[in-house]
Amino acid sequence: MSKLMPCIALLLATTSPAYAKDVFTGTWKSDVNASVPSTKPSVVLLADGLYTCSTCVPVLKVAADGAFHPVVGSAYYDEMAVTVVDPAIVKRATRKGGKLVGETTATLSADGNTMTTAFNDLTALNGIPVTGTGVSTRVTSGPAGSHASSGSWRQTSEGQVSDSGLVFTLAQVGRVVTYSTPTGISYVATTGGPAVAVVGDPGWTTVSLKQSGLNTLHETDYFDGKIIGKYVMTVSADGKKMTMDANDIKYGRTSTLVAYKQ
Repeated sequence: MSKLMPCIALLLATTSPAYAKDVFTGTWKSDVNASVPSTKPSVVLLADGLYTCSTCVPVLKVAADGAFHPVVGSAYYDEMAVTVVDPAIVKRATRKGGKLVGETTATLSADGNTMTTAFNDLTALNGIPVTGTGVSTRVTSGPAGSHASSGSWRQTSEGQVSDSGLVFTLAQVGRVVTYSTPTGISYVATTGGPAVAVVGDPGWTTVSLKQSGLNTLHETDYFDGKIIGKYVMTVSADGKKMTMDANDIKYGRTSTLVAYKQ
């Protein structure tokens, strides 16, 4: 979280820790229906036995033969398998160190313009999975002769996500903020202080926080010293709703997330 903190806000946050605690402290749950996903489309091509995702990080080029093949450049997986089930269904699976860490099944609608993707994310180091579905709408079609899943797709909604992927806990006392999730991700950082280690996420190594007001925190995420994301979290005046403006620098996407205090 990044911040420019005015002197008055700093004074209030330092001298009134009880107020700061009341604003952010608690368990929050993201509302997928109230959130606004990125409008940047994903671009995939499945043709001539090869699956290519040009907007993925890293860019993916994997033989679509159902077997696992090496993938370089991801902190979360080192192998991927792509299986064409039929003209409307494509499955992907990822492994790291020989262990299954993710599965997705993409299913096209009858008219080929909507894709529903069911996912099972097993990357959490504590073993708790995150499951759910996402819905995307076609922007452009793939070239002639390619699989119907080819083309560019814009995510329109997340149909359902398990609580393990939606719930997070914050606690702020003075300038010290503690963050944790059911999947084992956590950090303890001081607003205006140096970047600190993140536990439990191999793709997110450090984080720094700043505070621009009693109700607003700014977070900057890093991977091996490189900025991968910036987030501005603002709590409503009644303390019940949090709006997060997310700038996913790694993937070049912006979105707005909404969470409610439980």
